[in-house]
Amino acid sequence: MSAGTKRVVAGTVDSEAAYGSTVAAGGGFAFFAGTAIDDSGQLAEAARPKAPYAGSAAAQAQAQAKVVFSRLDTLLPLVGSSVGDIVQLEQYVKLKVHADPYFKIATSKTYLGKAVPVAATAQVGSYDPADAVVSVTGLAIIPDADSGFVKAEPEDPTGAASANRKFSELITAGPYGFTTLFPSDRKTGLPEAARTPAWIWSGSEIGAEAKWGLDELAGRLASVGATFEDIVDYTIFLTDSNDLFEWDQALKAVAGAAAPTRTVIPSRGYALPRRENAFGHEDGAPRMEVQLRFRRGNDGPAKSVVDGPGAGFGYQSAGMRLGSLLWTASTVADDRDLARPVDAQIDSILGKLQTTLSNGGAGLDQTLRVRVLLTDGRDVPAVNAALRRAIPANPPAVSIIVVPTALPVAEAKVAIDAVAVVE
Repeated sequence: MSAGTKRVVAGTVDSEAAYGSTVAAGGGFAFFAGTAIDDSGQLAEAARPKAPYAGSAAAQAQAQAKVVFSRLDTLLPLVGSSVGDIVQLEQYVKLKVHADPYFKIATSKTYLGKAVPVAATAQVGSYDPADAVVSVTGLAIIPDADSGFVKAEPEDPTGAASANRKFSELITAGPYGFTTLFPSDRKTGLPEAARTPAWIWSGSEIGAEAKWGLDELAGRLASVGATFEDIVDYTIFLTDSNDLFEWDQALKAVAGAAAPTRTVIPSRGYALPRRENAFGHEDGAPRMEVQLRFRRGNDGPAKSVVDGPGAGFGYQSAGMRLGSLLWTASTVADDRDLARPVDAQIDSILGKLQTTLSNGGAGLDQTLRVRVLLTDGRDVPAVNAALRRAIPANPPAVSIIVVPTALPVAEAKVAIDAVAVVE
């Protein structure tokens, strides 16, 4: 299967409870998303620990991780890829106590232990179905040496011996590079360079983390011949969505006029510290984690900005294309629709995304992954119905997250981003 293969999906669930595929591939990449569901869209029987462990958070996370990754292990080969070809992964847990048992399965030699991708892990909110405690989304390559789709891990430019070898600092494949910024040190927790002293007014916690992160990122980009202007798309997890202003200021100062596309995910917390509900530097808790996709080097295709309704919502473009992939920024409904029911908001968003995708030479029916952020889990059926209307066959991989706090537009009940293949 070559990198130019047209869109194909695997593991489609079309039921009253869910609508979406587990895997959707095209343009040399295979995107995936989901929780530990069965073909009916309910939590799989194998994902439910039996007594006496039914109430154990560790047992729940391990059982669900096994279902998620065994399903990927079966489905990715159907589109020419494999778990070992995963290059970037976003892992969402309901509680911090779910993370370590999830990792015991996910990073085992059977699964990610043979992949070692770039990864971000955040305690976000809740997922679909409501009894899911872990959810994943990410992408893998469809290996093709002739097209340059070969997964590689450049040498860590920081030389950090303390790097967490469960995951890579930097991966390249095709025209893309992938990396994650997370202010952490395995010996000291939150790095001193990312902290803001509590004894002085100057500076801010998010400002210190942004400076630390962009300093780290500069070295990683340079190691593969890239610059800040090569950033294509990113996911930023924030424990306070109001921190977005200072992050945008810092990134815009170095990345220039062609803003990337991005998705902002309100989150409860990250790996530091272990304690639930820790917040801020006094608790040793970072405020952000950032997962990035960027153009590597100067010898591949150029990235191009795609205009659309989401442009200028803070420091972001509506769409960004690199190679055969077209990324859209997370989008909310038009102002006139924000007071309307959630189904009207979803239709408004899908219409806006269709405009951006069309401007870039694609459409909703060419999406590989759709990610939906909801403020109320009771709105999942409305999402499924809207996606079924908009993409009546061969749906993309669908990731649904119920966020713990308001979205960056406080009145919005839903935000959606997408990535499509341009054939």
